[in-house]
Amino acid sequence: MLNDEINSAREVAKTNTYRLETFQSGQLGFLGYVDANGEVVFYRDVARLHTSRSAFSRTSVATWPRVDIVYSYAGADGAFINAACEAGTRGIVVAGTGAGLVSSAEMAALQTARAAGVMVVRSNRLGNGRVLPLAKYTAHGFVSADNLTPQKARILLMLALEKTNDVHSIQAFFDQY
Repeated sequence: MLNDEINSAREVAKTNTYRLETFQSGQLGFLGYVDANGEVVFYRDVARLHTSRSAFSRTSVATWPRVDIVYSYAGADGAFINAACEAGTRGIVVAGTGAGLVSSAEMAALQTARAAGVMVVRSNRLGNGRVLPLAKYTAHGFVSADNLTPQKARILLMLALEKTNDVHSIQAFFDQY
């Protein structure tokens, strides 16, 4: 809760560097208000699993698995993907263009990473909108982040990698959370 608005952690994002009303929940909106008289009013609930209902609520890890975010852009050649793999990443969240798309050079680098056991999650760099599980990506074992930002997808992937390396189970986490 900030500025009398109640937001879900899954959807809220800081949208301005200095403004009080910086925290916004994008297309899905906030959950409710805290009125001037102190009354708490909710207008919607969170549909996704969270907090104590989460499979991760009791996760305790000394060292989190390395998961890197790689931003896609016109002309990207896959060098950052290769560098993340050389550095020992266990997962890559690609912040793709538009609907989570990547260039052909990035696609080749991601396929190589995936073949080496690195989990690949597709997100987008836009801040709103879903990344759907398109066949040209799922065929290579890539996970779709739905509407999670790359930063939030990274956290969920780190948690998921503590539980499993199975692509279908990790996709299920992204579908549930």
